[in-house]
Amino acid sequence: MAEESLFRFEKVINVSGDQIYRAFTSATGLREWLCDIATTNPVKGGRIFMAWERGYFASGTFTNLIPDKLVSFSWIGRAEPAWTQVDIEIVDLGTEGTRVVLEHSGIGEGELWQNAREEIRKGWEDGLKNLKSIMEDGRDLRVTDRPLIGIYAEDLALLTKQRKESLNNPVIEGALVTDIVPEYGAQKAGLEPGDVIVGINDEKVDRVKTLMRILSQFNAGDRIEIEAYRGQEKMHFSLDTMAQKIQTLPESPEELAKELEARGSQMLEKLEQVLEGVTDAEASYSPGPDEWSAKETLVHLIHSERENHIWINDLVGGQERIYDEWPGNQLFRIRATLTTYPTINDLLAELRRSLKETVASIAFLDQSFTRRKASYWRLGTEILNGTKHIEEHIHQIKDNIRAARSVFSV
Repeated sequence: MAEESLFRFEKVINVSGDQIYRAFTSATGLREWLCDIATTNPVKGGRIFMAWERGYFASGTFTNLIPDKLVSFSWIGRAEPAWTQVDIEIVDLGTEGTRVVLEHSGIGEGELWQNAREEIRKGWEDGLKNLKSIMEDGRDLRVTDRPLIGIYAEDLALLTKQRKESLNNPVIEGALVTDIVPEYGAQKAGLEPGDVIVGINDEKVDRVKTLMRILSQFNAGDRIEIEAYRGQEKMHFSLDTMAQKIQTLPESPEELAKELEARGSQMLEKLEQVLEGVTDAEASYSPGPDEWSAKETLVHLIHSERENHIWINDLVGGQERIYDEWPGNQLFRIRATLTTYPTINDLLAELRRSLKETVASIAFLDQSFTRRKASYWRLGTEILNGTKHIEEHIHQIKDNIRAARSVFSV
């Protein structure tokens, strides 16, 4: 019996057609429900490229575009034998929402197409289910259904020499637990801050990214076995993963900005307390050749806020900049900022100004932006969780100052 050369999918979504059209043509729109990386030029003959962190990617050309009614593009995915065609019809149902009819045609038969057929079918089934979720509720099922163990972590290899020594464990790679989230599996199983995770179900964990990749292979509710070091002792923990508990966001950008301002001010006060009485010489001390000083850490926090300004602009515009790997904190840029803001007080003042600009960027967003529920949900969760990033670096600055004073003390 001949295999189907055309897959057809249909979904009714309770939003207007213009939002569906944007979801298939905007780079940000595609990222929010279908892929991890996207770039588009939504004109006839323009490019469309999508990539997934699991290694799959597909590229094509827009062949037909009728705003709010039709999107068509050619497609060829990684290891697929030939080009295929995707056509999306957008049908206004009035008060009932919008019907999305997606047809993927030109799919071949036989062994060469076996993997591609499965990728295509499952990809569109899961994708359209997620599209409905992000459009109607703002929730990305890839995030909300992702199995979590309930920790904050950082790469052991990136710690200062002094901080590594304080852990007193025999490993040089792994994911250091920096904090525990209440009521998740890690807390219930007995994991603690300072533990270094080195394996999950017999797979090696060398950094946080590896930890996340391994966890992504499981479903929420699955039981996993974790191997970790607490000091010199190797320990084993058996725990159940859980779906993410959904954070309730303020309903308006102005309210979101106020909450960010409150959280950010609290973190800045903690930071200023840590740096009270610290000299510029102490704050310039680096514990090792590849380790940041307290000042360099402040520069990193300033740069993070500046990146937030760019990202918010890109998110609103629907074309986020992409990179395969984070380019890192380049030394020339850190030095340039230190030249401009050479003292602790200069750096703290600039960090406060940068955070104030982040708050203002959100406050000035038009209320209509909340209509894009997926974008607003991403903005809110990323920005509010970002204050945790400051807290993590406060611990690093404390370690650096301690190291500096042990050297400078007489």
